[in-house]
This record gives sequence, structure tokens and C-alpha cells, in this order.
Amino acid sequence: MDNLIFRMNGAAFDDGYRLDKMVSGLHGTQQVLEGVYKGVTGKYRLSKRDRELYKLIAQDVEHGSLLVTLGAVFSGVQQTLPFLPSLSPDDMWEYTKASAAFLYDIYKAAHDGQPITITQDGENTSVVNKGNDNAVHVYNGPVYQIGTQIITGLRTLDDALEEDNVKEINLGSKFEEKPAIKMPFTEKGLYYPPTSIDKEPKTVSCDIFDFNKYDQIGKLKVSESGEIPEGNYKFRVVGRQEVEDYILSMTVKKVEVHCMVEYENDPLRESRIGTLLIIDVAA
Repeated sequence: MDNLIFRMNGAAFDDGYRLDKMVSGLHGTQQVLEGVYKGVTGKYRLSKRDRELYKLIAQDVEHGSLLVTLGAVFSGVQQTLPFLPSLSPDDMWEYTKASAAFLYDIYKAAHDGQPITITQDGENTSVVNKGNDNAVHVYNGPVYQIGTQIITGLRTLDDALEEDNVKEINLGSKFEEKPAIKMPFTEKGLYYPPTSIDKEPKTVSCDIFDFNKYDQIGKLKVSESGEIPEGNYKFRVVGRQEVEDYILSMTVKKVEVHCMVEYENDPLRESRIGTLLIIDVAA
């Protein structure tokens, strides 16, 4: 995996480098490449020893855009872990490309409203796109396991995209024409799950324990079985009630809210409640 090219294009790099964009881009890249390692080894975090073996080094930076040459990502790993031959640099780069393609395809289908099913056969993952004549796509390697680990890095890169300032982000090899990851601003938000909202409002008994009066967002705890499962949830005010009502509600242990439930339809996991959209609250 020597000679990787990471590039960010946009006005943020016309005159030097905007540090917030540069740091975000490099951090997201590290999350992606470390996620490949974690997905293959089954680890959830890298130990100090792992980081000594598994390195990401910027070898050169060019002007005009943020263009960084990366290398020495898997220094010493093959010799230290001979029981994992799939950790060779070439194999790991192939896993990176396959996993990036897998994630792009399933999130694109999800945002297009096309239901999909994901099946695994050994190390291969098959995706059946029900909305496209039951087309079947097969990806080589444990791309589902790797995908769950690198999605955070892709979202970090997505957050760095900004109209004009960061128009496109690419990660690829010097020796390949097509980058493994290509993220134009026109596809910003692709790697976040699409959402859907219930048509009918729900009444929920809860404890509001956090509220930001400026952004009108907060957190609440549902502790009684009712129309939604028990647990902590984020909420956003969409009604016309005064912010004082929400501040006062934090002084009591139990309030009743009327809300619409917004679900996150993430193709990597089962749909779940993302945010409660509160219409009104009553102590």
C-alpha cells in the first residue's frame, strides 16, 4: 500500500492549507485505513503495539490542492502476524477498494429508496438490489465487517466537504487510474443513513435532561414502556412552543411530549430511532 495518493480540491487550498479542512481530511483517511485493519483482524481498537506495526506516513505534500503521498501503512505486520496472510499490503489495498465500492453501492441504493438485502458467503458478500431487477453484486473479501469499521472515516471526510472550499476528496493509488474513494461535494451526505418520519404523532412520557436553547435540540430519557422503546433519545423542537417550556421541563422528572419519530434507515444495521421531533411539551 505504498504510494497512495490522498487529494482534497477546493478554494481552502488555493493559498496555503486551511488547517481545519486539512486535519479533518487526514483524520478521516486514517480512520478509513485503520478500519480496514480492524475489519480484517476482528479488533475494535488498535493497541499501542498495533500502531507501532501499522503506520500511516505522509511522504510528500504538493501545493495547489492538498495532495499527500502516503506509504508504509503495514510496516512489519506480515512478519509479525504470519497466520494472517491476508494482511499483505496488496491484499489490504484490494480489501480497501472492495469495501469502499460496497459502501458506495448500498448507501446510494438506500438514498435512492431501493431496498436491498445483504448476504454473506464465506469471505464474499453478495448484495441483492430489489429495486433494480434483483441485480446481484458480489464483493471479494470481508467487506461487510470492514465496512462497519471504515464508515466513520468516510463520514469524517464527508463532513469536510464544503461548497467551493472542498469540492472533492479522493484516495487512490499512484498506479491506478480510478481512485478507491471519490467524494464530490454533489454527493455530500451520501454515507449518512437516509431518514423517514412517521406519519402520525406519538405521545411519550419522558425525562428531559439536556436542552440547548439556541439550537433547540436536546436529549430525553424514556423509562416506561409505551409507544417507543425505553432509552435515551435526541430530540429537536419543531413546534412553536417557547424555549422556556423546555427549560422548565428539566426541573421535573416526568413530562409528556407529543412528537414525530424520525428513523435512520442505515443499510449496515436495522432501522432505528434517530431523533424525536417534538411538537409540544406539557409538564
